[in-house]
Amino acid sequence: MLSVVVCAILAGVAAWLLLPGEADPHDYLRERGDVVYGDGSLATVLAHYDVSLPDEAADVRFHDEESLIGSEGTLFLHFKVSDAGLTSFLQTLNVGPLMPGLPAGWDGSEGQRFGWSFPGSSWRAAQGPAEGTVTASVAVARAGGVNSVYVIAEHV
Repeated sequence: MLSVVVCAILAGVAAWLLLPGEADPHDYLRERGDVVYGDGSLATVLAHYDVSLPDEAADVRFHDEESLIGSEGTLFLHFKVSDAGLTSFLQTLNVGPLMPGLPAGWDGSEGQRFGWSFPGSSWRAAQGPAEGTVTASVAVARAGGVNSVYVIAEHV
């Protein structure tokens, strides 16, 4: 009987540790049961993917999809920034230069569940190097002097 009680307590503690804390206000809504990295906060998740936002980044939204099997996760990130902030961000992310179009492999459904849409042909994109632990794809649209930046970063 005592072993059953001990097992129940340990199971309860384990479940409590796996539950995310209060959601970060920058986080897109999570599905119930999503696995999160660490405490699931923006700072923790960005550090996990080695991503640094420009100081002036606005309207920041993110979603971290961790996997218990296989990959160490995928980060979906959106924010708005000026040209100078965008240049700085692309350099720290170590991606190539912006080219016309969307990143290779993005089929328009990437990020759709977060309200991302990629209409028209005015997009510019860059992709990160194949080596290293994290690779990133970036799509950028410019409107009214502000860049809307969409990032998918993956542990490989």
